[in-house]
Amino acid sequence: MRNCSQKVSIAFILTTVAATALAGGKRQTEIQVETHSEKLRAGVQYEFSRNLRPGRLVRAQDGHDGVVEKTFRVTYQDGKPVAKELLKEVTKEPQPTIFMMGRGGMPSNRGSFTRKRVMEMSATAYDPSPRCNGVGSHGRTRTGARATYGVVAVDPRVIPLGTIVFVEGYGLALACDTGSAIKGNRIDLCYDSGRVADNFGRQKVRVHILGTR
Repeated sequence: MRNCSQKVSIAFILTTVAATALAGGKRQTEIQVETHSEKLRAGVQYEFSRNLRPGRLVRAQDGHDGVVEKTFRVTYQDGKPVAKELLKEVTKEPQPTIFMMGRGGMPSNRGSFTRKRVMEMSATAYDPSPRCNGVGSHGRTRTGARATYGVVAVDPRVIPLGTIVFVEGYGLALACDTGSAIKGNRIDLCYDSGRVADNFGRQKVRVHILGTR
């Protein structure tokens, strides 16, 4: 009997509290129309141009970011959102910045590339001969590809091997070689002519990282 009475008492108390809450408290409902914007970032795109010499780069189009605007009807109860209905969605597409580059250097069938980043680097030059690559190298790069115009040596910790780059003043190239002196923010450009490589000396260049092959 004691257990029975306790259960009845608890049930009665809970019922009373619930009834009091419903009778004495009124929820405040409010409806608002809200607009939320989300930016669509514009990328940077590179395309070939027959009108430009190898290594030449020209900005052909300035880009701008896009935006998605969504309008909602939001229902609040006691200051907290409890329902959300989409009323309208308007999208303004982003417009990429486009650079035109002279076709030259590494051959490629791709029509366009997307930029990852741009780096200022210290550049030197070499040629495929044993005097630059060592006796027994047979003009091969670190990855096994033949050293030729359009091949560059890099520090893999900075630019991973297999990365496609565009070097202003040089052209499209593939990072597939390394060198004992090529450490950090340095790049070594391969030329087919030893005379051209010797005359290059050391220069500051802008390197556009375009992705992987």
